[in-house]
Amino acid sequence: MESTLISYITSRIPKDFFVRLPGELEGAYFQAFADAEQKCGVPEQNRVRGQLRHYYQNKVMREVGNAISIPTYSPHTDPKGERYTLLLLNEVAIGRTSVAFTDKRPPLAKHRKTIAAVNSRLEPTNLDLFSDSDVEARQDGLGVLIVTVHPPKKANQSVPSHFVVGVPFSNLKGWHLFEPIPSILAAYEPVADVKPVDIAFPTLKRQLKEAEDGN
Repeated sequence: MESTLISYITSRIPKDFFVRLPGELEGAYFQAFADAEQKCGVPEQNRVRGQLRHYYQNKVMREVGNAISIPTYSPHTDPKGERYTLLLLNEVAIGRTSVAFTDKRPPLAKHRKTIAAVNSRLEPTNLDLFSDSDVEARQDGLGVLIVTVHPPKKANQSVPSHFVVGVPFSNLKGWHLFEPIPSILAAYEPVADVKPVDIAFPTLKRQLKEAEDGN
């Protein structure tokens, strides 16, 4: 199942996105650390650093998307308030999040649920996937989150642990796919053009069921 999801992603998203993204995210992560340390007192640094990490990384992810012509958006949440980063290409919706080193569950948020809801087609219908009535499943595509894994609390906080490409459960309680970006890069074919291949969602769902039955 994981290999099929990786193939689905690599057939639709240009390799250059995953080549450029880690370096830009890491630079933003370091800048957040430096700015919080320089401009804030010790009691405020942790909270400010977390906010700056979020905003700086969202910004550079949009910049990477724009640089390689991936349609990039920063819509408001509903009700209108915060903005979030969203990239859309070849039926793949890409958002961003961060997780603690010791807890890989993505934080709950309505905009992340909207992206994750696309993946309900991969899941058994007997799961209570849509406890929120305002979240509806789409009929095609894939929801992906670029995940920054924070370092352990006692480690150097200027650099992240690593970056992951995640396909979340539609209820955000786990992952269909949680692979470091180097693993995604290794799956690309040595060709310049990325063309969508015929990996239909009924096939993905069947393979998920077969994998579960085999466990």
